[in-house]
Amino acid sequence: MIIDGDPTFIPNKDEHFMGVAQAVAEGSNHPVVPGGCVIVRGREILGDGRSVLAHCKVEVDCITYAIAASSKRGTSLAGAEVYATRYPFSQSIFQLHMMGINRLVVLAHEWEPYYKDEFRRAARLARELSVSIEPYFEDNDQRFGTGNTPEEFDSRDLYTSNPVEADDFVV
Repeated sequence: MIIDGDPTFIPNKDEHFMGVAQAVAEGSNHPVVPGGCVIVRGREILGDGRSVLAHCKVEVDCITYAIAASSKRGTSLAGAEVYATRYPFSQSIFQLHMMGINRLVVLAHEWEPYYKDEFRRAARLARELSVSIEPYFEDNDQRFGTGNTPEEFDSRDLYTSNPVEADDFVV
């Protein structure tokens, strides 16, 4: 229900919270692929996290960090939504399922080739656990483009390829 003059009204919730996740990603210390994440219920941010690469070379995913931060405060995450700038790892998908989160919005961008197999595992697990992974495109509508792509992105395959599409991973 929208109340006229409501100062907390957010016209485009996905755009707003993805922008917050991108701002959180700027605090990431990951040298290759910094990531940011916010966990939201309604219009309230329940937790946020960033990708961390520890000195011992252990990587903490931004989603895992956000779940840990909100759980530390004792906040229930059931029914919340997650906005992340990186594709999740399979451990993060399982954690989302255990916390009662069924919707994950991921910023659509070129996937990191190093994590290709891990992303496929995560996509398969998400399907099995009924966790929806939805891409968020920064352009309003992907069907209507100018056709002018920057030189660094010669191939449109970077925008259309997704680790979820190919399901040739064998356990």
